[in-house]
Amino acid sequence: MPTVASAQIQQWITAILHRSHVPEEEARLIAAVRGEAALRDPLGFDAFAARNLANVVERLRAGALNPSPQVRVVHTDGALAIVDGDGGIGQLVGVRAMEHCLQLVERHGMALVGVRHSSSLGALAYYAMLAVPRGCIGFAATNTELRIGMPPWGGVTPTLGNNPFAVAIPTAGARPIVLDMSLTATPPQGGDAPPMMHRQALLTGGNAVREVMGGHKGYGLAVILEVLCGVLTGAGFGRDHAHERISSPATPPDLGHLMMAVDVTRLMLPAMFESRAGALIEQIKASERAPGVERIMLPGELEFERREARLQSGIPIADEALRTVQAVADNLGLQLDF
Repeated sequence: MPTVASAQIQQWITAILHRSHVPEEEARLIAAVRGEAALRDPLGFDAFAARNLANVVERLRAGALNPSPQVRVVHTDGALAIVDGDGGIGQLVGVRAMEHCLQLVERHGMALVGVRHSSSLGALAYYAMLAVPRGCIGFAATNTELRIGMPPWGGVTPTLGNNPFAVAIPTAGARPIVLDMSLTATPPQGGDAPPMMHRQALLTGGNAVREVMGGHKGYGLAVILEVLCGVLTGAGFGRDHAHERISSPATPPDLGHLMMAVDVTRLMLPAMFESRAGALIEQIKASERAPGVERIMLPGELEFERREARLQSGIPIADEALRTVQAVADNLGLQLDF
């Protein structure tokens, strides 16, 4: 599979969004978030990522997505706030919401920010990791459209999204502990792991009904995240995001997000926290390995290694993804460097 530099992908995305009337500074920010996701994703910049970009352009053209949203705080009570995304592109709204969350943390030690009237965030790790340089634990979660829908436990009607969330925890080392996961049942990552079949189903059939991770336990977690991200924030929830209701590219987005951060220095000295976290990491790494297992890995470790390798060798990009980006550029009258 061919590879492309992360900077090149970001240039493509920036140019496409800017031509679609997104201000250049905001387009660069959105491209940076998407580029970071491609560095960490097992499939790189695949056909699904390219199709998602094309969908954003289509929704911008149809007026469903706001190219220049006024992302604003509409309610504040101490360390709590609600942000209105004004129908903007999720990556921009998500970053602005976490930035406000971290401003509140400086005053209160912890903060929780709900978001409504937003769209897809993409990979959640980016937002959670924004808290780490501040010495904070970061949390980010979102509900999703039911294009990848999960029925309730015992039911058959897709009612809950795959509702991903991420947690980033600073450590004494260069890499934080980062958990970034959705609630769909998927096999572990690895050299022999099959492709992400829920993405393939989306590309061929438009919808995918997936089993929830962990059976009834994953279902319970999906419900809780739907309440926190949708009900609590004032955003849409559950069947509000069913495909038959939002299939038109002109339908305004109303996904909900939840951002949270905790300043660990308000609970203990940074050196003490790092020492205690380091001791836990050592215990985990020292575990006796099961047959066939070469090493014990922490959440996020594989993604950091993948990112470092791809910064040198480039991001794998599917032929279909290249064709999709080229088609979008052609429709916009853009000449991109391929």
